[in-house]
Amino acid sequence: MLRRFAAAIAAGALAFGSAGAADLGATGAGATLLGSTVPLAAADESEPGSDVIVIAFQTNWNSVARECAETYGPEGVGYVQVSPPQETITGKQWWTSYQPVSYRLDSKLGTEAEFKAMIATCKAAGVGVIADAVINHMAGADRSGTGVAGSQFDGEGNFPEVPYTAANFHSCVDNVSNYRNASNVQNCRLSGLQDLDTSQEYVQNKLADYMSALLDMGVAGFRVDAVKHIAAADVAAIKARLAAKSGRAADSMFFEQEVIGNSAEAREIQPAQYLATGKVSEFNVNARLKQAFDNDINSASFGLGGIGASASWVPSDKAAVWVTNWDTERNGSALTYKDGAKYLLANAFLLAYGYGQPHVYSGYYFADADDGAPGATDNAVPDMTCPAGDESGDDVSGDAANAAESSGESGGESGAKRNVARNTESSGTWQCAQRWTAIRGMIGFHNAVAGSEVTDWAEYGENVVGFGRGAVADDSGDADGSDGAAAGDRAAAGKAGSGVGYLAINNSDESVTRTFATSLPAGVYCNVYATGDCSAAVSVRSDGTFEATLPAGSAVAIHVGAERSGSAGGVSGGASAGRRTDPADPDWFVSSAAAMVGAQPADHAQIVMDEEMVEAIDEANHSAGLSVLVLAGAILLVVAAGRVRKSFAKLE
Repeated sequence: MLRRFAAAIAAGALAFGSAGAADLGATGAGATLLGSTVPLAAADESEPGSDVIVIAFQTNWNSVARECAETYGPEGVGYVQVSPPQETITGKQWWTSYQPVSYRLDSKLGTEAEFKAMIATCKAAGVGVIADAVINHMAGADRSGTGVAGSQFDGEGNFPEVPYTAANFHSCVDNVSNYRNASNVQNCRLSGLQDLDTSQEYVQNKLADYMSALLDMGVAGFRVDAVKHIAAADVAAIKARLAAKSGRAADSMFFEQEVIGNSAEAREIQPAQYLATGKVSEFNVNARLKQAFDNDINSASFGLGGIGASASWVPSDKAAVWVTNWDTERNGSALTYKDGAKYLLANAFLLAYGYGQPHVYSGYYFADADDGAPGATDNAVPDMTCPAGDESGDDVSGDAANAAESSGESGGESGAKRNVARNTESSGTWQCAQRWTAIRGMIGFHNAVAGSEVTDWAEYGENVVGFGRGAVADDSGDADGSDGAAAGDRAAAGKAGSGVGYLAINNSDESVTRTFATSLPAGVYCNVYATGDCSAAVSVRSDGTFEATLPAGSAVAIHVGAERSGSAGGVSGGASAGRRTDPADPDWFVSSAAAMVGAQPADHAQIVMDEEMVEAIDEANHSAGLSVLVLAGAILLVVAAGRVRKSFAKLE
């Protein structure tokens, strides 16, 4: 018995020593510090791995399919929201897509066959397609003729392709004029559009048939237009019929409703009335973001910390949120691409914060509010074209762009090619915002911190703020950080080393250098907001702090899973990994990114790597010391066992 016991102890000691040696080897020179890759799409194609929605405004089906395969899927987008797919009136203006003449799926954006192919391509890339459904009305009363697919219609309620007649519309022929009166809002015409009587079973069945056909083709769900102009009971009835016709549970369908809330309006048309039938748009978010970034993001009355804190806002799990969309970018109520850095910083905040389901808007640059998509004709929208770099296919950015600018190569033939290859922000060209470096990086950030809480919220001066995502020290609060509490109530430090992400924003007009406090583990993290190749990074020390210089209108966004490995940079899983910036990036962003790269100290990566190496060696030495002690103890036990055996032998 003693012999077997001593042998077991000796074997365990040798194994312990071997393990300690292996640990030491793993932390030696050349060891990787790169974190595990964050999964960007679920293995099951029917279940997207992210809740991020990109609004592909007025983008045709072939272009959406291409972006699903090349951009949306690889960068971690969960869904793409497409413009209305049904047949509409003709015309170059964007709003013609919101005047249906039938439910045929041949539109300015493509044919039914192209629509089906797009759904299949996106699904294969792990991206669900959300269709914008126009069910409140048909074409305007001032319109008549044929739609883009040849269907006849007139301004007297006759839509024979459906078919609808005048009897299927509300009798009120006046425009909506009194938003304090629900009947006026829901039974009269919105801007002259012929208003369907959605209380009729016949109309409900026609709408449910149309939407059920889309579900059968593979659409993941719907964004429903102008819902406040439809009685809540009618919406519920339409959705119930849709569920019955499609064989799906009503609660399982993605159903996002456009409801613009205003406390001065009738109670029956408020967002709260539609929560039972799905998600609801929260327009307070884009209004607050504009107010905050146009002034002071730390304002006690209208700063970022108050987003989602009011009980009157839509609950986080029901809220559809964005910085802007096609309506708000044209009516002045939201930040837009015309606001430059503020617009991009607001998108970064929205993707990092955790309130509501975030939407990233991608449209086009325009001069007039009515302008349709680039190159649009009365009957078709051509493929979206995004900047792709110079003629060799390389991105003219980063060092190459800086060298070209410093050498004065901004005119002549080479300058013209460079302008064509990059985003010029010219009216009549596509934004391609889904390809912007900061948007890609923040989508990855959003996915990496999903399910965690807001922590370590702190102000670092006027218009400078930082906050983390992770587990709070006392394990209290909702997992998504969206329990409605103000940011000041979420300022508790995160549990040490449990942080999964951190965002610092400088919305001021001056460069600032600050030391930010996080709950992240020590490491060298890529600033995914600034670059796609990890050439901009920060060193988080063992106490969770890092120092960074943020140029005016810039940010630092870091998260577990996007870390630097030795001298080789790179963002794990990023679609733009290896490319500093994207040709679609606005020029002002490229300059800001270059400044962020230039702000890194010369010994930047070595600071933390040396610190971690010391810790690793200490741990290895500790393990090795324990191994020696255990081995020595085993030897003593063997010797003692031998002496005991000799003693027994003498007694015998």
